Amino acid sequence: MRVSTHYLIWSGLAGLSACAAVEPHTLQTPWVSRRGETELALNTGLHGSDLQAAHALTDRVTLLGSYHQRVLSGRGSWTYQGEAGAGRTWGRSAGQTLGVYGGLGYGTGQSGGTLCLDLCGSVSSYRVGYGYAYVQPTYRWRPDASSGFSTAVKVMLVDFRRLEKSTYYPDNFLNDSVRVAGGTVVQSRAGYGSLVLQPGFSTFREIAPHLRLTFSGSLYIPLRTEFPSVMPFAVGLGVQYHFGGAAATADQP
Repeated sequence: MRVSTHYLIWSGLAGLSACAAVEPHTLQTPWVSRRGETELALNTGLHGSDLQAAHALTDRVTLLGSYHQRVLSGRGSWTYQGEAGAGRTWGRSAGQTLGVYGGLGYGTGQSGGTLCLDLCGSVSSYRVGYGYAYVQPTYRWRPDASSGFSTAVKVMLVDFRRLEKSTYYPDNFLNDSVRVAGGTVVQSRAGYGSLVLQPGFSTFREIAPHLRLTFSGSLYIPLRTEFPSVMPFAVGLGVQYHFGGAAATADQP
């Protein structure tokens, strides 16, 4: 029986998602640039769905908020996250802007582990609750009023207030050449922490007055090898509605 390459790829991605207790937000790179301007965005992809908002307090200072979720109820896997922050931008020469954003977030999640059996032999699942602080240098380029491109690196310090790993071993499971009795082993490592990098990009195209179509992608890279199961990327499409402030034009001084 021939199995298409596309089917294998999508099955593998679905498996990654089902085994993930930690999944990243869509990388947020706001485009508000005039006092009183607001953006509301909805993004979706294999990593889940996000509702994001940005509001310009001044021409330079922006408030941010993001909510993320992914629920696979049939597989016992789910994640929820929320974060809030603020940032400042500098320079608007030739439509180019540099910004630095920072904030705090909290997440909780559980991986079902059911799709890991063929890969691992044993079945491991995670239950996590964690807080984090982040800083995000961002570059934006807006060549005209109807399009834009941005790139950023989000640096997070993650602190797991709850980290439980449950591993089920079949009867007479062979582990490192030693046969062990079957059953479930639970390990708890509350207080474990790690730095995480999330480099990525975002682009938009205006499709109607005040309405943009967006595409974004980023990687989620823990800097410690001992980390709960994660979705290693966030790639998806979104729609963004912007209103208020000055008329939406390319960034000007």
